[in-house]
Amino acid sequence: MSVNPTVTDEALPKPLSLAEITRRLQSCPPIPSLKSIQGALRELLAAEQRYAGQISEVIRRDPGLTSRLLKLVNSVHYGLGHSVTSLEEAVFYVGVRQVRELATMTPVIEDFKRITGSQRGVGEAHWRNLWKHSIAVAMVTKDLMMATPESGEDLDYVAGLVHDVGWIVFATVFPEHHAGILTQLKTSSLPVRLIELDSLGVDHAHLGALYLKAQQLGETLEFTTRHHHTPTAGGPSSGTRDARLAGAVQIADQFALSIGLAHPGDPPLRSPNDWMNVVGWNLLFPEGTEAHRRQALKSLEKASQRLPGMVDCLV
Repeated sequence: MSVNPTVTDEALPKPLSLAEITRRLQSCPPIPSLKSIQGALRELLAAEQRYAGQISEVIRRDPGLTSRLLKLVNSVHYGLGHSVTSLEEAVFYVGVRQVRELATMTPVIEDFKRITGSQRGVGEAHWRNLWKHSIAVAMVTKDLMMATPESGEDLDYVAGLVHDVGWIVFATVFPEHHAGILTQLKTSSLPVRLIELDSLGVDHAHLGALYLKAQQLGETLEFTTRHHHTPTAGGPSSGTRDARLAGAVQIADQFALSIGLAHPGDPPLRSPNDWMNVVGWNLLFPEGTEAHRRQALKSLEKASQRLPGMVDCLV
């Protein structure tokens, strides 16, 4: 079904019931990599003794991961002054943590591209901006969680990576609604989530959570996706680690906007420092953890310099 980017108000599709939305989600392709992300490489990276040669041999089996690793190590971010063509050398310079993140990100982004590849009427730049935004949010979410007493896990990175999966579902399963939303965003001053609610009946956060639930990808990813704009709206769950992770994703999402890594569905910030005032900070760093908050802010100060160039070479 083609997307008509010039859809008029008169032609806008009607909102659907939650039952109908849930039924139609069954037609959305899965993201198989979220259930089995680079098993062999992840086991190797988790081992106490890691050898660049062994890691490189596993990476070499994946052309997408190989390409991203070499692009990253040869980017301005590393500033080596010479070209790196050896995977062993690339692993040495990039480090195990970055290789783990690349191994997690690469198959997920490739799945995203596969799902959205047939979406006519939506330009490549639209999706490229979403991939860049998603990778940035994943990296910052992981950094934020590592600054807390409950140090970050791989799932923290994934939570940031898939937080906007609802936008992919909108375009894939509800293309007319998606086209209408994009059209309205050009002239409306309303928050995008209100436009989405009015258009379909749910916003992208809720839609993404429904999709992840249908794919049986776990309660943590469902919760953080559903509440990445509203991490304190989880009821009894608002004091859990999942809520704190949702708070980290909220901060990371707003931070990415502040450094220019947004996509068409993102609202403009009122000021460059809006991300410092979101409620996620209170969840992530409650009273008595000021030192951890200062550590997180220092990490984000560095990220503001490196992230734009880094994500640009990864998509």
